[in-house]
Amino acid sequence: MTSLRNSIHRRNHKERSQLAHRAKLGFLEKHKDYVKRAKDYHSKQDRLTRLKQKAAERNKDEFYFSMTKEKTKGGLHIKDRGNVALPTDVVKVLKTQDENYIRTMRTAGLKKIDKIKNQLTALTDLVKSDVFAQDPGDDNLDPEELAVLQDAGIFSSHSGKGKKRHIIFADDEASARNYIGPSSSSPKLSSVKADAPSQSDLGWIDPDKKLLSKKQKTVDDHDMDDEGANEEVEGLQHRQRLLKELSARLVRDKQMRYAEREFEMQRLMMGKGSRKKVSAPQKIGDEDGSEDDEDALDARGGKSRKVPVKSDETYKPRVYKWRVERKR
Repeated sequence: MTSLRNSIHRRNHKERSQLAHRAKLGFLEKHKDYVKRAKDYHSKQDRLTRLKQKAAERNKDEFYFSMTKEKTKGGLHIKDRGNVALPTDVVKVLKTQDENYIRTMRTAGLKKIDKIKNQLTALTDLVKSDVFAQDPGDDNLDPEELAVLQDAGIFSSHSGKGKKRHIIFADDEASARNYIGPSSSSPKLSSVKADAPSQSDLGWIDPDKKLLSKKQKTVDDHDMDDEGANEEVEGLQHRQRLLKELSARLVRDKQMRYAEREFEMQRLMMGKGSRKKVSAPQKIGDEDGSEDDEDALDARGGKSRKVPVKSDETYKPRVYKWRVERKR
């Protein structure tokens, strides 16, 4: 019987929708919406009933020592949270202390940055890997590492002007061809080494001890190659570690510089004098952007507001310009 009853065609009961001339009132309330609203209404009524019962049954002579600190205004109990506004002079002093603390921490950070820069400058492989070197066989730096070194001031930023040329004026073509520059005036090291006497000519080294077997030579060469490779890997890791720490400290120093400037700006804004905003602060936003609430979307007709997204590189604090006033 159950299968027969289910197989019989039945009418689809659809819920009634809002009428066309009442569309401005919104969606038509369904039964489940009414149930939620009714439960909420009755819970509030029950709460009010319990409060009325407590007020009717309370002892009028009841006293607590905390009542001496409380106050009422127009029959309503006012609870003070203790957040009393401080005077302007006190706030300016507090902001000055915060600014001094940030300045002290930034000075300590700059000393550590200088220490890391000195360590990087002392590295021989860093000098060899200068991006402006003409030899293509050198081990060049990565673009990120190069940007960190340029921000730190170890490498100068490439201006694109190329190598400077020195123009020499000569009387005739023959003297110009015979001109010797200052770089070629010093004697070469190869000629000096060739003229220097060798140790074997002086007679201090026994020729028998200088001869080594082929096996011993190959073993020593392999050991030296392994040690050289290990030292090169350790040096590269040490350089990368220093560059990573330097990059993090440069970012932190930039943020603390902006914070120090903001404290100074707030302290000056609390003083006297007319000023004019030159540039507004550029806020750093997420890549996806913040989602607006439903009320804001309804007010704008369902159109989302476009907020300009700024990255860390393009962020700059606000700038104000004070009007020059004559001091009396």
